[in-house]
Parts: sequence; C-alpha cells; structure tokens
Amino acid sequence: MFTLKSPTLNITGAIDAELTTHPVLTAAITQSPYLGRLCRMRPETVRRIEAGEAARCVADAIETARDIPDDTPHADAKRILRQAKADIHLSLATLDLSCEWDWVPVTRSFSEFADAATETALRLCCYQAAQSGWIEWKDQTKPLPGLFILALGKLGAYELNYSSDIDIVAMFDPDIFPSAARQPGDAARRIIQAMAKMLEDQTEHGYVLRVDLRLRPDPRSTSVAVSVHSAEAYYENVGQNWERMAYIKARACAGDDKAAHDFLKTMVPFVWRRHLDFWALEDIRAIKQQIHSTGGHQGLDDVEFDVKLGRGGIREIEFFAQTQQLIHGGRNPDLRHLRTIETLRALAAAGHITDETAIELSDVYAELRGIEHRIQMLNDAHTHTLPDREDTRLRVAKLCGYSDLVTFDADVRSLRETVRKHYSELFRSPDDIEGGIEGNLVFTGVDIDPGTVKTLSDLGFSNPESIIADFQAWHRGSIRATRTTRGQQLLTALEPRLFQHMSETGNPDAAYQGLKTFLGGLSAGIQTLSLLAANPVILDDLINMFAMAPQLARDLGSRPNLLESLLDGGFTDDLSEDTCGHFEAIAEVGETDAFDFEGAMNEVRRNFRDAHFRIRFKMLNDVSVWPDVGHCFSDLADGCIRALVPVALREAERKLGPAPGKWVICGLGKLGSRDLTANSDLDMMVIFESDASELGAPQFFARATQRLITALSAQTEEGLLYEADMQLRPSGRAGPVAVKLSAFADYYRNDAWTWEHMALTRLRAIAGDADLIAKVMAEKQALLSIPRPAEKIIADAWDMRDRLLRERPAAHEFDVKLIKGGMIDVEFLVQTVQLLKPDFHWDGRTVDTVLKQVPETGLLSVGEAETLQQAYRLYRGILTYQRAALETARPADEWPGTLKRLMAKALAVADFDKIHEQVQSSERDVWDIVCRKLQPGSTEWL
Repeated sequence: MFTLKSPTLNITGAIDAELTTHPVLTAAITQSPYLGRLCRMRPETVRRIEAGEAARCVADAIETARDIPDDTPHADAKRILRQAKADIHLSLATLDLSCEWDWVPVTRSFSEFADAATETALRLCCYQAAQSGWIEWKDQTKPLPGLFILALGKLGAYELNYSSDIDIVAMFDPDIFPSAARQPGDAARRIIQAMAKMLEDQTEHGYVLRVDLRLRPDPRSTSVAVSVHSAEAYYENVGQNWERMAYIKARACAGDDKAAHDFLKTMVPFVWRRHLDFWALEDIRAIKQQIHSTGGHQGLDDVEFDVKLGRGGIREIEFFAQTQQLIHGGRNPDLRHLRTIETLRALAAAGHITDETAIELSDVYAELRGIEHRIQMLNDAHTHTLPDREDTRLRVAKLCGYSDLVTFDADVRSLRETVRKHYSELFRSPDDIEGGIEGNLVFTGVDIDPGTVKTLSDLGFSNPESIIADFQAWHRGSIRATRTTRGQQLLTALEPRLFQHMSETGNPDAAYQGLKTFLGGLSAGIQTLSLLAANPVILDDLINMFAMAPQLARDLGSRPNLLESLLDGGFTDDLSEDTCGHFEAIAEVGETDAFDFEGAMNEVRRNFRDAHFRIRFKMLNDVSVWPDVGHCFSDLADGCIRALVPVALREAERKLGPAPGKWVICGLGKLGSRDLTANSDLDMMVIFESDASELGAPQFFARATQRLITALSAQTEEGLLYEADMQLRPSGRAGPVAVKLSAFADYYRNDAWTWEHMALTRLRAIAGDADLIAKVMAEKQALLSIPRPAEKIIADAWDMRDRLLRERPAAHEFDVKLIKGGMIDVEFLVQTVQLLKPDFHWDGRTVDTVLKQVPETGLLSVGEAETLQQAYRLYRGILTYQRAALETARPADEWPGTLKRLMAKALAVADFDKIHEQVQSSERDVWDIVCRKLQPGSTEWL
C-alpha cells in the first residue's frame, strides 16, 4: 500500500548537507538540485525553517506578494515576487516532505500565493496604464472597474501544485471599463499582457508563475482580454462540454470582484443544466481518449507514468468527479464544489457513488498529488511524469520516503489500479463493452449472415432473420435514434451487451420486442444511447424491464428523459421516502402562485412522470414492495390533486371573483380506498358549502370543478396526468359536477340507489377546507349508519352484480377484476356487510379492515373471511403487476416469461402455473360465498 513518508538522509549522497541542519531538507537536497539552489538563494529562510517557522514563512510570503505598493517599479516588484515565490517553495517543500502538512494546505497555500501575486501584478499594471493615460482610474483604493481575472483548473479549485501553470481567463466589461486614451479592448489587452509578463518573465531571480490564457473563448481568434458580451455570446451559442467542465472550477481571483461574480452568474445555466446531458459523458470520454493518444500512456505495467494525465492518474479522478457534477449538478447545487475531494464527498452523500469509492479515490488522490509535487521538486520543471530512467525515478521514490524502486513501483501501480477500477466503471468506452458472446454478430451489408443467425438462435431468439433485418434497417437510419453516424456507432458498440442480456432474461423474444418498442419511440438517439453505453447497470435493468414490462418500454421510448431518474441517488430508496423530491416539487405548485394554469399543469406532470416511473420500476425490481404500491400510487394522486386544487380555484376566482364558500374534493372507488394501480382512473366527487348568501355558489364551484378536471385530465405537451371520472356523484351524469353539502346529504337519505350507498363506503376526503372535510366525513358516517331493509340491500347487490356479468363479462381467465368470484365480488360482499350492519363500529372501511372484523358480526365465518382475504390479495398482486407492466389485461399464456417468474416470486409460490391454479381455486371459492350470501332463494343473510 502506497504511503508518503519523510525522506531519510543518504550519507553517501549528502554533498550539500552543509546548507542546512534541518533533517528533511538535508535529505531532500541530496535528491533535488532545485531545493539545493533555493537553500543557497534564501539562507535566511533556511534559518527560519530550522527554527520551526516554516508555516510562518508561508504566510509571510503570501503577505509579501499581496502588499507591494502600486507605485513600485516593475523591476523591484518582479524581484520581490520571485523572492517570495522562492520562500514559499522552500517552506512548503519542507512542510510537505516532512508530512507535517498534507496536500490540502500545501495546494491551498500555493493557490493563495498565486492569487496574491496575480492580484498584485494586475494592480501594478493598471496603475501603470493609468499613469500612461490609457485608462481613467478614479478611485485607486478599489480594483479597476470592469476588469477581472477568473481562475480555472487547479488554481480555481485551490489545488495548485508545486510547479503548475495558472489557468486564468481575463475579461472586461466595456460598459463600465474606464477607458481613456485607448479603447477598452486595447487597454485591457495591454494591461493583461503586462501582467502576464511580470509573472512569467525569467530573471536572475527566476520566475513567479507560468500564465496560461488559452482557456478563454476561442483563443485562436480572441485577444488575451475578452469582452464579457463576446464571452456570453460565445458560450451561449457554441460553448462545448469541455468548457462547461472547465467552468466547474471557475472563481474570481483578481480585479473587479463584483463584475466577475456577475459574469459567473450568467454562466450558471451554461454549466449547470437542469436536464441531464448524457452526450456530455461521451464527449468528455473522447477528450480523455485524445489525452491518451498523445503518447506516454501505456498500460499500468509500464513504470513510466504521467501522474497527471496517465491511466490511473490524477486527471481520471478529476474527470470521475467533474463528469458527475455536470450530470447531476444542475439538479443538485450541493454538488457544485470547486475542490475534487469535496466533490467526491458530496457525490457520496447524494448517493451517486459509495462512501467506499469516495474514500478510496480521495486517499489515492492525496498520494498522487504528493508524488506529483516530488517530481516537480527535482528541478521546478513543469512535468508530471515518473520517468523510465531508474536513477531519476529513484530520486522521486526517495523523496516519497522509499528506499528501493521495486516497492515504490509496485505501490504506485496499486494506486493506479484503484483509480482505473472506479474510472472504468463510469467511463466505460463503448469499444470496451464485452458482451461475452461467442459467434457472429454482423448486421452490415444487405445479406443475412448465416453465422449471426446461428448466434441468435443459440441465444434463444425464435426469429433471428427478422431481428437481423431490423438491425440492418436501424444501421441504415430507418429510425430517428440511428439517423446520425454517431447513433449508428453507439448501437454497434452496444449490440454484444444487448443480445447477451436479452438472452439472460430467459425470454429474449419479449426483451427484444421491448427494446424495439423503446428504440422506435425515441425522437433522437445519441444522448440515450450514450447513457446506456456509459452505464451498463442501467442497460441491464432496462433489458430486464423490456422483457417483463412492454408498457414501460413504450413509456421510456416516448419520454427518454425518464431515464434521468435512474441516475438520481435516491431513486432506489424506500418508496415511503421522497428522496428524489418528486412529491415535494408537486406540492410546491399548490403552495405558490408562481405558475399560471398551464405552467402548473406541466410542472405537476413532469414530476408525476418521474414519481410514477419510480414506483413501477421499484416494484418490478423489488418484489417486497408490491403490497404497498397501491398506497404509493394513491399518495401520488392525492399529491397531484392537492397541488392543482388551489390552481383551479384561482382560475375560477379570476373569472368569477372570490370564492363564495368552501369546497372539498373527495375520492371514491380505488382512489377512495387508497388502492390505485398504475393506470387507474380517479373517481371523484366535489362537495361545497356556500357562505350566508348562496348567490352564485353553484356556478362558481361548478366552474372550479371543471377547471380541476381540466388540470387533471387535459393532454399537454408534458402528457396526460389522470382520467377524472365524476359519474359516482349524486345523480351521476345528470347531476351538477359540484354538489352542495345539504344536497349531498338529502340525496343519499332519500334518492340514492343501494349501489351508491355501497360506493359511499369508500368515500375519502382528499383536499379542501378542514372544517368542511370534518362535516363531510361526519355526514358520510351518519348516512352509512342509517338502517335499511336487509332484503332490499341483498337483492340490489345481487342484481347489480348480475347486470355487470351480462354487460361487462371477463375477457379471459386472468381478468381478475371481472371474473366470477373476482375482485368485484369480494368488494361487493365487503360493501354489502357494511350496509347490513350500519350500527357496527367499523375500524376502517377497506377490504382488509372489514374482512378482519366481519366475523364479529356473524355475517361471515372466520374461514370465509380468510378465504376472501387470500383471494383478494392474490387478485391485487396480479392486477398490480398486470397494470404496471402490460398495456392491456392479457390472458395468462400471453404474459412475458420474466414477468411470470417475478409474479411467482412476489406471491411466494413455486411458479406461475401455481398462480394459475390459485386463481381458478379462489374464483370458485369466492363465487360460492357470493351465491350463498347474495343469491335470491339461497341467501344465508335473510
């Protein structure tokens, strides 16, 4: 395991030991000619270091660089800055090599010195420009207005290394830049050129900093000082992903701080995009590949290693962190850190990487930065390479505290292996994807390759020729996803893994049909295919879903942005936790008036889609959650209703004035019992109570209800939310869409049918005025407590069920809602017993709670109640998965094999055939109870 240690004195090589008595410096200068020169140049600094004042020397050097007066001659300023640079190099080398300071304070001190030197050089050059009449600098106690320097790269992150260039961008705002004899652009250019010269000129005292201005916009055609207006236009129109990445670490380091921050604010939408840009991942990987192509990047076994740019080096850790910042930082500002280590910690805290990954990469990063410093300490050279020459590499090893190269080389290799392990998982190149398939996979040309037919047949595909023809057409651009060369290349790279995983699902034909549906629905392909190439785990999950859930494949194809959810750190957490913030975002729509009516509808729909997709994905990947998904879907519906209720009310008030009363939105049916499935309608009822004057209240709340229905059910560019069904309201379609509380109570007391009282058992208040909710629920309880003739209740319940059997027969044996002895029959029995026992204290009015209590009433035996409970659980499980995965209810023999296996696992049975048997058995048992309790002439309840 690599560990930086203090160098020990090699007596035979201590030719310059007379320069210092400090043990670390004495040992170091035997390996580093540069440190030996510094000791000769700065003997007073050496004495202070020997006296234990190295840290004080660092602070003094920074202060010296910062406090040079404006009118100091440039020759004197250059000397002072260079001597301060020598002091900080010598002092930090001592603190670093002795391991008294780790890389964090070392790099921060280098960066603070660079800031101070840059600020001073800029200030002195502005003073000279003012003296020459180029600018009119009125208040020289403040920075020159409109001219500023941005630090990027390691300087921007306060991670400057021992002999680093400083990556800076100089800009000016022509609207406030105080030009005089020269135009703003010309004056700014001359000042920056003079500043760079002051810092990087080589004199008898050395240099201060190498200045790199090439990160400015379009450096080949722009001046070294760029107008902020030109820069904004450039980044808005032609800015590239590598520039976005560079600006992650951008900060103001010199000049007009306010102007710098104003510019950086304009860059936020460019750098931090709300919607994930997966093409950026591919683009950044291409940059990394270009770096490798420059040479010196052989395999990990090669001892010649560029610690910064090589495989397993510093840049890979930085790319690992910055790429995920680009992807996730638009949604999560907590990830927008400058420093690499802080970013890794934040990524772990957000769940994007594991704590172990963050710790391992942070530890390796620290060691690599230490090695980099020691490489540069040899001769203050701008290099990052451990050379293949053993004598030179041994000098670096000794500065790291190693006595032999064998151990040193092996430990460095282990560092690189750790980096490559994590880096390869994120930056997996499409060219590196190994499908593990033996045989041909050829989809080029016009003929069908016989070897590919055999390969696909061996993998379990029943119609290889058709699949090959599809892929050939896709490679010719027959679908939107592959109309570009890049899209076709990505598809080619993905093919081995696609076919391998489709085969591994056990139902490759179903998986392929899902994939075909998905790809065919994409409006564009590069970003989505890049995501799948870079994230093999997501690809595997999708193939599994395609095999079992054609509906999800269709949804993802039409809305590929849903894939963004899979990268959210909390996506796979417990569904009871709003870890992705979808419910919070929906709730905010109702809590603020920031959205107009259409904007509110779209904002709710955007977050609804992500939350809905998360529930379905979770239940298809974790069978333990399915019993709770009815509540999850219902909670989501409740949240959407509650968010849109105040929006609809504002719309009505905008047209008709203030609300003349209060209203309550109630759920019935599956919504009322909190047992929605993935594609349930919303059965709703709106009840209102007017103020003292009733004038206009019915019209107002009818208008508000219509706006609410529109908000829930209208198709917008963000899709459909729910189908709202108001037919269970008093008088059904013939009645008003919003009913007054007194009319509601009167209707159910005098006019409602028995089936309406049955439906009333599931009424639940969801949103509205709290006092009115209490009144509505009290009225519901009072209505259900009214005794009614048992003969009529039973006869009406049987008549209703008989009519449903005739008018809506089950489509097949797995239409578990409508089959004889299915879900409706259990629900009818549960609702009927509540009407038959109005004075019984029901703890709850759901199927589960009623069936637990009903044996106490004598209407059902314990055995009968348990039979109904078990049957209903079976039916709920089937319906839950059926509606989440399939477009329509299908017969058992048309269910995908993968879904069948998942269903069997969820219901804890041996296989799907056992489920089929249980359905048939439950159907008979439930129908037997229905006939014995409700059938005229044989009912046991009379």
